[in-house]
Amino acid sequence: MVARSSIDLVHRSQLPISPSPPANSGDAIAIYDDPVTGCEFVVARPAQQPLLWLSYLDGARANYRKHGVESVLEYDRIRDGRSTALFFTARQPDGQVVGGMRVQGPYKSADQAHALAEWAAFQDDAEVRREISVRVPAGVIEMKAGWVSDIAWRRTELTAGLARVFVHSIHLMGVRYAFGTVATHAVKRWQTTGGVVSADVAPVAYPDNRYRTVLMWWDRETFAQLAAIEQLSAIMDESARINDCARHGVSVPIRVDL
Repeated sequence: MVARSSIDLVHRSQLPISPSPPANSGDAIAIYDDPVTGCEFVVARPAQQPLLWLSYLDGARANYRKHGVESVLEYDRIRDGRSTALFFTARQPDGQVVGGMRVQGPYKSADQAHALAEWAAFQDDAEVRREISVRVPAGVIEMKAGWVSDIAWRRTELTAGLARVFVHSIHLMGVRYAFGTVATHAVKRWQTTGGVVSADVAPVAYPDNRYRTVLMWWDRETFAQLAAIEQLSAIMDESARINDCARHGVSVPIRVDL
């Protein structure tokens, strides 16, 4: 059991990638360590950390290419960073970026969501549009391009750390909801931080017939009751360090143009 006070606290490619330069904490939104994996997580805007941003993108491209789904990344479209509100990277002590995720939003309307295109290809985007639209007034962000390298130390534990990024992004962006499109084989790992598969959006064969992709939601008001105990504890520890950065005058983005 997790004490109510603890829950309330939460609410408040194998291609080698060159080591990235150290992040300047003064130019990052937050930097925090994951003691389980030994990785340093850096949260920043692409313009704040352009070399780290490119390391993240190159790692994502190598990872997606290995699985034959590189087109999903839309590398050329997102490379300039303008559609990304903030991004997370996980970096090993040797400087290698071995995972990360990026955030789009907050959205002004459902039309901005990339997920619509994924279901529109199957003429089945109406429910996706509805679910996003009803949540927009409370604040909605979309999580994109999550990956963990096959060469990462303690890869399973690092994937757990990446799952916590959904919750941290909700708090940093000041919204109630986050969503992502997830292959069914990955659903269980994202559920550990309170993610819920939409019951009304049918899975689609995206990006191709090897996959079944579903829509998952995270709700700031309910994730703590749904998250695994060990993940909730880690979320609280990391949130305290992220909040400490914020108390030292680091501002977070309000929205970006898409």
